[in-house]
Amino acid sequence: MKLKMGISKLLTVFMALTIVISIAGNRVYADSYKVVTLGGNLTSSQKEDMLKYFGVNRQDADVIEVNIDEEKKYLSDVASSDQIGTKSISCAYVEPTTSGGLNVSTNNISWVSSSMIKNALITAGVKNANVKAAAPFTVSGTAALTGILKGYETSSSGSKIDENKKKVANDELMTTGDIGDKIGKDKAAGLMNDIKKQVVQDKPKTEAGVKKIVENVTNNYNIDLSEGDINKITSVMNKINGLNLNFGEIQGQLNDVTGQLKDKLSTPEAQGFFAKIGSAIKSFFANIFG
Repeated sequence: MKLKMGISKLLTVFMALTIVISIAGNRVYADSYKVVTLGGNLTSSQKEDMLKYFGVNRQDADVIEVNIDEEKKYLSDVASSDQIGTKSISCAYVEPTTSGGLNVSTNNISWVSSSMIKNALITAGVKNANVKAAAPFTVSGTAALTGILKGYETSSSGSKIDENKKKVANDELMTTGDIGDKIGKDKAAGLMNDIKKQVVQDKPKTEAGVKKIVENVTNNYNIDLSEGDINKITSVMNKINGLNLNFGEIQGQLNDVTGQLKDKLSTPEAQGFFAKIGSAIKSFFANIFG
């Protein structure tokens, strides 16, 4: 009798331990989906502040750092030394998901927009993830993509990204930013997205064919870009064409970007801005012709 009771108690303890271990294992597995990348040149207090902003602690997520050499690896061919800078500041929160598409937000990032990052992630082959790019103070954000891609690869549910795709994605980001300086970030992101959509769908056989698409889409946007701008866009789109992206697989993502940008450009704030310009022009001619 005593032997049976002893065995029963041992089995009970064993089952309890199994449940505890299972729960702990599941918690670690779930948390490892989240990765935070921190700029290597931030102070200790700044790094902790960024973890608080992302709503995680070092037990909740895999926390890694990104240094300036890693940023230069992907930006040196497409960005000036001034654009790259000398310090690694940008941070990122990356949580790959199984559905829901790409959800991107930014904070204290002045030059790079969430739509620009989203476009670049589509090119890199990322399909579903919650992403936040941020910094403890205002920075351009040119290196944000480097941290995001590193975070995605490090996550247990992410995957290794082809090095060429990383470089092309960074090239696309920088080119969009340069064009955005002239026509606005959202409009530039929309332009690049629509050109990419056509290029990936048509798969032109030559660079001349790619340039024809660039010129046609640009004309549809009714914007005046220099020949140098057209050539710069053509160059990155030719590289994207060389990636042989599957249009069927990314069409939904590209359409999602189009829809979000359309909403942004049709907001009351945007309409008010253009209305003010229209009123100013109307007043100008009214004063001239009395």
